Amino acid sequence: MQAQAHYDYLIIGADAAGNSAAGQIRRRHKEATIGILEKGAIISYGACGLPYAVSGKIDSIDKLIHFTPEAFGGRTKADVLVGHEAIGLNTDAKKVQVQTEHGALEIGYGKLLIATGAAPIRLPFIDYAHPGVFELKTVPDGRAIKSYVASGKVKRAGIIGAGYIGLEAAETFREMGLAVTVIEALDRAMPRLLESQSNQIANQMQKEGVEFLTGVRAEAMHSDGDGIVLTTSAGELQFDLLLVAVGMRPNTSFLDSSGLALDKGAVVINQKGETSLADVYSGGDCALVHHALLGKAVYYPLGHTANKQGRIAGVNMASPPEQQLEFAGVTGTQVFKFFDTAYAATGLSAAEAAANGFEPVEVSALRPSKAGYYPGSGKAKMSLVFDQKSQQLLGAFYSGPLDSYAMIDAASALIYKKATASEIAWMDFAYAPPFAPVWNALISAAGKLLGDE
Repeated sequence: MQAQAHYDYLIIGADAAGNSAAGQIRRRHKEATIGILEKGAIISYGACGLPYAVSGKIDSIDKLIHFTPEAFGGRTKADVLVGHEAIGLNTDAKKVQVQTEHGALEIGYGKLLIATGAAPIRLPFIDYAHPGVFELKTVPDGRAIKSYVASGKVKRAGIIGAGYIGLEAAETFREMGLAVTVIEALDRAMPRLLESQSNQIANQMQKEGVEFLTGVRAEAMHSDGDGIVLTTSAGELQFDLLLVAVGMRPNTSFLDSSGLALDKGAVVINQKGETSLADVYSGGDCALVHHALLGKAVYYPLGHTANKQGRIAGVNMASPPEQQLEFAGVTGTQVFKFFDTAYAATGLSAAEAAANGFEPVEVSALRPSKAGYYPGSGKAKMSLVFDQKSQQLLGAFYSGPLDSYAMIDAASALIYKKATASEIAWMDFAYAPPFAPVWNALISAAGKLLGDE
């Protein structure tokens, strides 16, 4: 497809935020021209499902792709321009510089959305061209890992980084029959979680046969035939496959000379999705997001947030002032599965609360996930962080059976509503033996603060 010289609405990035915005714009402006730039060939995919597609739980990686460019273009009557990478922005001329396989061009816009997402952080000493070195961010990444393991060459997998991606990959590789070693430079996995939760994760790794090396820094890499030798602060390690998962960075380097306000690479936006420059909006993993509890913008790249920010930006780009929306913000709600356990968090830890001027107090409760006598009941632990003076709920941390994770959603809602311990302890939550005990871990933890438990 050939790009037009100018679009009423131009979107850079054809995934969660960008596509959500396109849909909202088209609902409001039936005749406007919409152009969507995407540097890759695949749009609109569920990156969070990649570990499960690699392991075979999801039987085809193609199931993660929601729309083809042609289907989404037809649905929104937009030009979906794959293989078009934004390489510069001139906001005075209202033009985006674009690189394609046929050369460079400029595309003008009336209003612009930057939704370029985030890219994996790369370690300078890793040879990413090595056939056994991988990241796990895109559909091609997932396909390449699955194919490489299926080749029969892989018996030992190494993972640098014990965050969400690293841990989910560790589970995936163990399910595929590989020996797995996870290397983490910090002293524990998932430092945003409580230390007790990190310890629980470490114990699970030991139980599942995953070697876990904490306080170990990767320092160099070289090839040993078809294998990989990783030099670390604890000595040399040998692998057939190496996955690097040390974090993400906003994909915004093309904006460096644009004059757009950035914060550590993330686009600074307000609750309407507006940037520091007129007619330029942003959302998703490349941008900051409003934190509902802190009342300020933070960097919190999550897929469900990207969809919401894109929808808000699209509404506001195509609506008069009286119909515009503000995003209420996030509390940082996250959940992930590690083998048979769900780990979840929302709001602030005690350390984060103290750093932001609160006087935190933490209480925990361990309760059955169902009625204790009901088959399949497990132990659900909820730790709550309150402000000591006001008793307002500031944060919640859950670990337990997969089917009880939704207590973290309840906690997030309570944080939004600034609920107090005395309110939470007497909340009317559902009870029936197959689903929950009379006193679940959330209300029990709140009751502890009041001295009722």
